[in-house]
Amino acid sequence: MLTTQIEIAAPPAVVREKFLQFDQIPKYSPNGFFISLGPLVPGKALEPGVKMHNVLRGATLEPVVLKNSPSEFRWKGEFYGIFNGEHMFQFRESKEEGNKGGTTFVHQEEFSGLLGGIMSPGVVGTLLGARERTRRGFEGFNVDFKKWVEGK
Repeated sequence: MLTTQIEIAAPPAVVREKFLQFDQIPKYSPNGFFISLGPLVPGKALEPGVKMHNVLRGATLEPVVLKNSPSEFRWKGEFYGIFNGEHMFQFRESKEEGNKGGTTFVHQEEFSGLLGGIMSPGVVGTLLGARERTRRGFEGFNVDFKKWVEGK
């Protein structure tokens, strides 16, 4: 599991609402990890079972939405069953002293499949550098998203 998080000075409901404005990604994160996210069929509600069309730096995926609730958005993507990723975003009420009423935005992915090891914190993942590049991509997105939500 690769997990990143950031504190955002806005309530969880506001952070989630902004997060789901996928059409805004090019404006607040033009050079980021995610180029575009959204339903495969434009305008389709992002409910469990709906296919998405996600363009990431270096890959285009059509994952399936697993969960879309007030506290979490989750999808699962597969590459012929040999490399799978379950991508999760959580909108948690912050417990941080300096962020009362704010959100802890958790951004994580769990990798599996035959090639899932390339994302492990072990020797293979470290040598290939894929895990570190992905972690930096997640963190970059988190910072861009935070700045946008907070109006900075």
